Formats: sequence, C-alpha cells, structure tokens
Amino acid sequence: MQNIKKTITASFVLFFFSVAPVFANDIYIQQAGDNLDLDITQDGQNNVAGTSSTGIALDGNTMTFNIDQVGNSNVVSATINGNTYTGNIDLTGDSNDVALLCDSSDAGNCETVSMSIDVTGDSADVNVSIGESADAQSFIGTIDITSAADETITLTADGKSAVVDIDITNSLGSAGNTATYDVNDDGDVNGHTLTHSHTGDGAVINMTQSGLYDNIINVTTSGDNANIDITQDD
Repeated sequence: MQNIKKTITASFVLFFFSVAPVFANDIYIQQAGDNLDLDITQDGQNNVAGTSSTGIALDGNTMTFNIDQVGNSNVVSATINGNTYTGNIDLTGDSNDVALLCDSSDAGNCETVSMSIDVTGDSADVNVSIGESADAQSFIGTIDITSAADETITLTADGKSAVVDIDITNSLGSAGNTATYDVNDDGDVNGHTLTHSHTGDGAVINMTQSGLYDNIINVTTSGDNANIDITQDD
C-alpha cells in the first residue's frame, strides 16, 4: 500500500446503563504498508486509541503518526514496526496512559525514530520502548509533562544514539514523580545522550545508560526530597 494518508476524527458514542451514562470514544487500527500518514484527533472523556489487549498496530516503513486527545482518562496504546517513524502524541486532561512500542517484532528495527510526547494534566503514566528487539540507530525524542502531581515515566531505548530530552513540571509542592530511564547498546561518535529536567518536590528518578563510549547524562532538578540514582557504564 503506497502513499496513504488517513485522517481520523473520533466522535462520542453514548451508552446507557442502569446506574449512570458512560462515554466511550474508542479507536482501533491495524495497518500494513509503507508511507503511512495517520492523524487521530479525539475530544471528550475516556478517549481511547488502542488498549493493552487491542492496540493500534502499524507495520511499514516511513510512517508519520500523530495523536491529539483532549479530555480526562486518555489512553494511547500503539505498536509500530518499521524502519522510520516520526510522530507526536499530545494529551490534555487528567489520568493519561501512554504505551508506545517501536519494534516489538522482526518486521523492522526502528532505525530512525523521531518522537515527541506532550502531556498536560495530573496522573500520567507514560511507557515508551524504542528498538525493543532490534537496535535503533537514531532515536530523537522529547517528553514534556506539565501537571499538579503523580506522574510515572518509563523509557527504554535500545540503540546507538538516543538523544532524549525529558521535562517534568509539577505545580504542587507535594507532587510526586517516578521516572525510570534505560538507554543501552554501543555508542561512539556522538552516541548516547539523555537530558532530564524536573521541577517539583518528591521525585524518584532512576537512570541507566550503557554501551561503548559517548555516554552523556545531564540532570537538572528543582525541589525538595528528590531521590536520584544514576548508573553509567562504558
């Protein structure tokens, strides 16, 4: 399938139960083919773009994949298999859940990945895995979260170059965050890079970066009661 452009704007589906109305706004997609341009926009409560059991599955090279969700209880679950992926996930609302896997099979090895995730709202759980079963050659990513409290970020990148910039800002003094980063594989000649910035109290941050040479970690924190562990090996 060549030169595909798909734009999907989801609308409300209202179900009535005996207790109270429940709003559902669900999208499930399975796509195979190169040169995909996929845009998903959801506006409302309980926005779901894939789930842990029935996720969005995209197979093919040179893909552009963008999701924009506005409302509480946003869910994004996607698996991408292909050599080149460019995308953005933009969520506004509380209780956001993101699970993004790039290269979870041998269909492609995520050679070049450029990705950004922007979340505004409380209680976000962001889990990103790049180059899961085959090494990525180049990963450029940003994760920006602005909230009042309670964020969990897990980033696993298996690749030579991982230029990742994570920025977390909490507005409440009692805010708590848990961030776990694991970047590995052989670097050298401008390989591994990880930059983390956190503003707010009560952060638990664990960073592991390994591979031959080029390991760089840059951490900036502002707030009380931060617990930071950094492990870096050549």
